[in-house]
Amino acid sequence: MTEVFLCTNGCVEGQLRTKFIERYLSAHAQDVHVAPAIGDADIVLFYACGLTSEKEGHSLSIIGDLKGRMQRDAELIVWGCLPKQNPQALTGIYDGPIIGPMDTDLFTSLPGANGISLEGIDHSAAENELTTMAAPSIHGCNSIDLLTTALLLYKRGIDLFGSRRQGHSAIYYIPIATGCTGHCTYCSERPVFGNAVHSRPIEGIVSEFRSGLERGYKRFSLVATDLGSYGVDTGCRLPDLLEELIGIGPTGNCSILLNQIEPHHLQGIYDDMEPIFASGKIEMVMSPVQSGSNRILKLMGRHYTAEQWRALMLDIYRNYPRIRLNTQFMVGFPTETEDDFTATLDLLSPPLRLDEAHIFRFSPRPTVAASRLPDQVPDDVKEARAARLLSGFARNGI
Repeated sequence: MTEVFLCTNGCVEGQLRTKFIERYLSAHAQDVHVAPAIGDADIVLFYACGLTSEKEGHSLSIIGDLKGRMQRDAELIVWGCLPKQNPQALTGIYDGPIIGPMDTDLFTSLPGANGISLEGIDHSAAENELTTMAAPSIHGCNSIDLLTTALLLYKRGIDLFGSRRQGHSAIYYIPIATGCTGHCTYCSERPVFGNAVHSRPIEGIVSEFRSGLERGYKRFSLVATDLGSYGVDTGCRLPDLLEELIGIGPTGNCSILLNQIEPHHLQGIYDDMEPIFASGKIEMVMSPVQSGSNRILKLMGRHYTAEQWRALMLDIYRNYPRIRLNTQFMVGFPTETEDDFTATLDLLSPPLRLDEAHIFRFSPRPTVAASRLPDQVPDDVKEARAARLLSGFARNGI
């Protein structure tokens, strides 16, 4: 029997893929066993994140740690995003196959797998079924001053006990698509997932949604590279899927979190989304604005203006006040000036109130076009702007 140990430092998508492979291997109970400890394993499967230079460094550190803990004759297989984003980074510490998230042939050929199909394996999982070795961070910032920390804790109390209090039961994650239609110049995920969108059939997603309800879960997060790209390869759209989901169960029985829906897609489907927002079943909308500077957005390859994003968020905020609003910001994109950054800070101004904001510092990756732009922003400036942005979010959120 082949003993396999699985681990990841990936995002929720990476964690879901690891759980998917774990379930696949567990289906071969007579030939493969998922080992609970690395010291028992013949094969160690590590899903490595390489989204940023910082994430890459953490992945490389984990690889060294795993090699020191595994059996001497065990095989280490590094897969996931990093092997596709920067395989050169693995030189000298890993000489195995280069396996991306979409390269599933490896798993059907593992000793004991017997070539059984991956079809029929559940893609979804609850958050308490997922694990990650990713380093913790608060809103993506490494250094936070005491006042900002206090304001965030106070805001957390409002979220727990206020009139718009956030649900706190376990989230059930359902992946619906990979890939996107964008060509963002800072993105390191295109070499990983390719140039095409791969949408899962509506009936499969609905089936897993029902399964989650039957297991007692009430909060469902739809996961995709870009939710707004869902269905471009199958002839349907995100509102079509959501109409099916919100029709299941009585109002108040469950809620849906919409993660990572690009602003230009949200703008294009907004009229059809309004009845869905009005259903009372949408708990959260996360639409990543990245920057408040239209000059920077154009350099990023984004297809909207900061004003268009803010107008969408304000409309949801005013007409559907129970929906929580989240976004992502990127600071330190090449050529970003103090005026550009100030425009990003201005997005936080009233009357708009964001519930969450995750902050990224631009990271020059080998496959990223923006890495070759002039006027790269120094790391200390990126860190200072990230801290200022988080402080502004904390103050305006109160």
